[in-house]
Amino acid sequence: MYEMERFIQAALLLLVLTLLSVFSAVHFSLLLLLSGLLMILFTLRSLSGSGCKLLFGTQILLSAGFALLSGNFLSCLIGYECRWGKYKWMQLLLPLLFGIPQTVIQNTALPQLLWRLLLLFGAGCLFRLAEHLLLSYLSARDQIAKAVSVTAVNEMYEKKLNQELVQKHYLAEKNARLEERETISRNIHNSVGHSITAAIMTLDAADLLFEASPEKAREKMNLANERIRTSLASIRHAVRVLDEQAPNVGMKDLIRQLHDAAERFMMDTTIQVRTDFTDAEEQLSIPHEHAEFLTGALQELLTNGVRHGHADRFLAGLHADSRHIRLHVTDNGRSDFSEENRHMRIQNGFGLKKLISYAKRCGGTAVFTNENGFCADITLPLLKEENHE
Repeated sequence: MYEMERFIQAALLLLVLTLLSVFSAVHFSLLLLLSGLLMILFTLRSLSGSGCKLLFGTQILLSAGFALLSGNFLSCLIGYECRWGKYKWMQLLLPLLFGIPQTVIQNTALPQLLWRLLLLFGAGCLFRLAEHLLLSYLSARDQIAKAVSVTAVNEMYEKKLNQELVQKHYLAEKNARLEERETISRNIHNSVGHSITAAIMTLDAADLLFEASPEKAREKMNLANERIRTSLASIRHAVRVLDEQAPNVGMKDLIRQLHDAAERFMMDTTIQVRTDFTDAEEQLSIPHEHAEFLTGALQELLTNGVRHGHADRFLAGLHADSRHIRLHVTDNGRSDFSEENRHMRIQNGFGLKKLISYAKRCGGTAVFTNENGFCADITLPLLKEENHE
């Protein structure tokens, strides 16, 4: 770590010591050669690290030769740059070892020898302290840079996360609006479509009876007028439900709504509708939206059975327990609905597609078959909290 900084430190020290030896070196050209070789060794050490024994041994020999040829006792400090792994104490001893032969060759007195060795040791300690401070500074700088980078990455992540949350919130609101629109359109189609169909059939009957029995024709026309008014009331209710929090509906109320829908249909069309709603636990309660959906689904299936299959008999059953509620409607119609044209008929239609969409959105199913009459089987899941009033 920090090999580049150590290389710069060694190169500067070598350059300064070479310049100090210009006038004291006996063979300055040979000293320059050793200086160049040491620079090459410093470069190789910075590339390969300080763990190579061959480089370490070669550097000691060249550093010793550099110290002897320089003729300057300060040049012994080049021994400080002889590094070997974790033995950092050698950096302080090698300048002293290089200084002893040099002072002996120069016939230096003992007091001056001791003074030079003390000076070399002090300079080595200063180098050691300076290097420690430099490496501490570089380490702190890298840690700060790393912390800044981590903070920047975290801020970018939080910003991205906030953007995703905003997008999810927008999509959730959009989906909620789409579900409300789908609920309104389904309720309007089921309620209003059935009522208007019944009104048209009543008006057709009134037209046939007009000349033969004007009173009965008038009665049929009044009944058609009532059905139209009921359709208008259904539209207003579907729009108003947006601003209301619908409570749960008890199973008894749902059964009563289904009975009323079947009886109105029989009254409008004189077509027989048998009901069997006994297989439903009356203590249960379901969401108001489920109740509206099932009532509208019954009206839609009865109307479709007459319109598309010319059915004249229907059977409607209801099953409900703590986990599911199931509406089953069959007729004796002659619809051309089949497995081959199922997808096309559902996609091109409106009522069945809405029934499938709602059931799927709630985690339920809506299955339609046509064997000896059209059969619809709609199942919706009930959560535990929905079963308590």
